[in-house]
Amino acid sequence: MSQLNGRNLADVVGASGVRFAAARGLGYKAFGYPAAAPFNGETLKSCSGTATNDPYNPRFNSQGIPCNMTGASSGGPWFIGTSSGGYQNPVNSYGYGNNSTRMYGPYWGSVIQSAYNAAASSY
Repeated sequence: MSQLNGRNLADVVGASGVRFAAARGLGYKAFGYPAAAPFNGETLKSCSGTATNDPYNPRFNSQGIPCNMTGASSGGPWFIGTSSGGYQNPVNSYGYGNNSTRMYGPYWGSVIQSAYNAAASSY
């Protein structure tokens, strides 16, 4: 983003860094606004735990953490560690059905890093 009145967007609203090609199996804290029952989309929820590979679709290269968030939480950030500070990697992406006990997110490797770099350099 371009500066406005000499200020950067991140300095006004806050920002966190992103990390690519992080080790697999790290601990994460994920956030989202789930809206499907039993949630209503109006309250920020979080989950935390150690990531494990998706056993159902290994070709996705995704990892999951223990989490009962439902639909509409997609895109919420995962922070490496146990807080909302630090680096993001990845985001809420999918679970398996309404009674899912895990939230999965894509592995942010070199392909996603290339897309991020291309988008960052295009403004």
